[in-house]
Amino acid sequence: MVKLIRNTLFIILLISGVNSNAQVKVFQPEGSFSVDIGIPGQGRNESFKRVMNGLFNGGFNYQYNVYKGLTLGVGAKYSFMIINSFALNNANWGGGLHMPSAYGKVGFEKFITDRFSISTSVRMGYTHIISSNDSCRAELGKPYQESSFFVEPQLELLLLTDKNSGDGFSFVLGYNMVFSEFGPQYLCIDKIPNLFEEDYQGITRFLSIGFGYRYYLGRK
Repeated sequence: MVKLIRNTLFIILLISGVNSNAQVKVFQPEGSFSVDIGIPGQGRNESFKRVMNGLFNGGFNYQYNVYKGLTLGVGAKYSFMIINSFALNNANWGGGLHMPSAYGKVGFEKFITDRFSISTSVRMGYTHIISSNDSCRAELGKPYQESSFFVEPQLELLLLTDKNSGDGFSFVLGYNMVFSEFGPQYLCIDKIPNLFEEDYQGITRFLSIGFGYRYYLGRK
């Protein structure tokens, strides 16, 4: 009898523990505001890789949790690169490439624990390319400008400062693809030294590695 009671109590405690764990809700935010700052890595196509050095790729956005981690959002971002004068045979002029952009965003965020989440998303929008350099100022009297669509898949690993906090910090990995071909027209010259015609082919793209801050609004 004692053994039966002991076994019964054990089963009851086990079931109670399972039910208790089942009732624990993983953090499901209603929405969030975020800021991310990254450094662009070596780019592609070949001419973009040779001529431009990345300094900044970052943005801010608001996203809403539509259903069980599926998120939709809107935002703006800015990328900046400078000219590598060594790729232009040590030309005595310089400048940079500015890329302000606006985008919509779709993603999925999953909280693995009450503090840690993994999210994947895609930014899709329109970017305005402004090539501001001494050569274009001499030839055109102004920067060379062009507009294009862009897509940027992102992976984000986030940790809340506390399980009851709305503040989180993250590691952000992105791959930016701008649907334009970087070539000598961006520098207002006829040819980039030591490059061939095929080096100008292919969309402009670069990897971005950085960090972010996210503030969560409410809980579902």
